[in-house]
Order: sequence, then C-alpha cells, then structure tokens
Amino acid sequence: MRSEVGDVLTTVQALVGKGYDREYRVKDGQLIDLKLGSTLNACDIEVDAALRLESGEDAGDVSNIYAITDPATQHKGLLIDAFDVFDELCSRDLSRKLTEARHTTVIQDGDVPSKHGLRKVFKSEFESDPERYVLREGFPDFPDCPFGGVFSILGFDTAEQTYVWLVTSIIRDPRLIRVPYQGPEATDDDGFDPSRDTTVEES
Repeated sequence: MRSEVGDVLTTVQALVGKGYDREYRVKDGQLIDLKLGSTLNACDIEVDAALRLESGEDAGDVSNIYAITDPATQHKGLLIDAFDVFDELCSRDLSRKLTEARHTTVIQDGDVPSKHGLRKVFKSEFESDPERYVLREGFPDFPDCPFGGVFSILGFDTAEQTYVWLVTSIIRDPRLIRVPYQGPEATDDDGFDPSRDTTVEES
C-alpha cells in the first residue's frame, strides 16, 4: 500500500482515515497493542505500509511510520517512530519485519524552524554548545503530542528552560545527556535505560 506523503502529522491522519486506528508501541523489544495490552507476534504481523520521512538533504531529522495489520484480531493500527530509534530497540525479528519494505521520502521541512509546535534545534546549533541541550524522558510537564497522546522523550533547552524538538542526528549523538524523570519513588542511582520506550506515545 502506498500513501500520499506530506509530513508526519498529515501522513498519520491519512492512515487513520484508512482504518489504521489502533495504537501500537514498542516495549521491551516487542510490539504492544495499547488498548488490549497484548503482545503481537512479530513474525505474523502484516506491515501494509512502512514510510521513512527524511527532512532536508542531509537527513538530519527522520521519522518512521508503520501501518500494521494483526491477522490474529484483524485490527489495524499505527506504530510511529518519531525519532528513528526503533531499529535499536526492537527485537531482530520485529526490526526486520518493519524495515524490509520501508519506502523513503524526503519531505520539504528541513529548513522549517519548528516542528509539532516546538522550536527545532539543528545539529549545527547543538555543536556550538552540546551541554545546553538534554533529552528528558517521561517528564509529566511535556506539552501535548499532536498525534493525540503524550511524548515519552523530548529535548530540553537548559538555557531557555523550554522544550524543543531535537533533530534525529542530535538524538543519536553520544554527547547528548539523557535525563530520566525522577519521580517520588526514584532513587539517586536511577539512570537512563535504553531498553525503555523512547518514542512518541499515542494514548
């Protein structure tokens, strides 16, 4: 199946209009149906569309959208990888299934100064002061996600004390400091766990 590609939000809306209204997420390397709380078999799922949206000539910002059918239930839903991290977090079987027929499209928003209502930080700005930006995980004050849910990770500008959109090339930079939310029961030795869900949640 091919889909008209504009940007991430319009592509998601188009796919929802075609019946892909379930919400899927990767947790502990497995694909989860949020409504049922059940795990989908990576070998059985049908990936009807796999779209990779790259912004700008150097692909500094990348998102992936997967339209998936679960043959066991006939449910259809979307898996949105807003930060291009699933290849590292998925099980091998799931990663292969998602990417084997992925279609790449360059979208013309590389120079747009904002994304999803947040100021976009490009790699050149990060390079000038890498310690200024951090990646927050699971903070309760995240702004609303345009997909109808909440973000699970988001960039933060420590100088301006505001949330920002960090392009994918920054998310992948080993210098980027990751800061998990320290809730009331958190201990001082809590650290970033890359196996946790680090994608946009749609709940």
